[in-house]
Amino acid sequence: MKIAVTGGSGAIGSFVCDELAAAGHEPWSLDRTAPRVDVEFRDVDLTSLAATREAVRGAEQVVHLAAIPDPYLGHSLEQVIGENTVTSYTVFEAARLEGIGRVVYGCSESSTGFGIHHVKLVPQYVPIDEQHPLWPHEAYSLSKHFGERIGANYAEAFGIEVVSLRYMWVWSVRAEDAAREIVARSLDGFVPDPVSGFGAHIAVRDVARAVASSVEYEFPPSDDAPFEAFFLSARDTFLPLPTLELLRRSFGECPAVLDAGYFAANPQASVFDIRKAARLLGWEPKSDWRHFDDWEF
Repeated sequence: MKIAVTGGSGAIGSFVCDELAAAGHEPWSLDRTAPRVDVEFRDVDLTSLAATREAVRGAEQVVHLAAIPDPYLGHSLEQVIGENTVTSYTVFEAARLEGIGRVVYGCSESSTGFGIHHVKLVPQYVPIDEQHPLWPHEAYSLSKHFGERIGANYAEAFGIEVVSLRYMWVWSVRAEDAAREIVARSLDGFVPDPVSGFGAHIAVRDVARAVASSVEYEFPPSDDAPFEAFFLSARDTFLPLPTLELLRRSFGECPAVLDAGYFAANPQASVFDIRKAARLLGWEPKSDWRHFDDWEF
């Protein structure tokens, strides 16, 4: 299958292209710089609808990963929300105009409001699943949420199949040094106060594997609005304490626990429920922070 990967030369996109090629697909990278892996490269300005349409022409699916990855890399907040939202629009609209049947959207747990945030939001319940309300409230989280909403609306209006992957903090090459320091401290039993993002994280290879599963996912024939969102996380937090204790430390009391068996089976389980991805995509994380030296970057 021919698959256009926006941001295919980036820290996540390179692994996605590699994973798709290994699965027998023909990915090409739509980016401003050449990819690290041996795939076709198309230099494109994704803020231009005309250029984006030309770049995706001939693809059977699009994987949309291109974005300003966070608001702390020298970009203004206006650039973050503007470019991320505009490129999501151009990608979905280009897919519609070119008759491309599916877009896999690289979203973020930040779209929930619990990733990058300015206020302490208390979950209504845990584990947080895909039905939990979303409360994005800053430039990056809003931009990722808007991209997901564009996708959901295009699924409803035009029948484009959309898979949105809400992955946690991706430990890619950009995060390697910070992740290595976190792992060393956690192995020594250190617990920071406060803890950002509930200790949620994911290996870049696991994200790539989820994308490969998403391009193969079969929507039910009766699904009039073919849209699905999935949380992707490492199985455990990167913290050396039970997750419910982490929540009590964070909020003074633990939010309502809807499924006590979830944490009984794994006391250090991610606050974000990944069972839907396991059930529908057949995906589960393979990487464990305790074996960080085996991770790919």
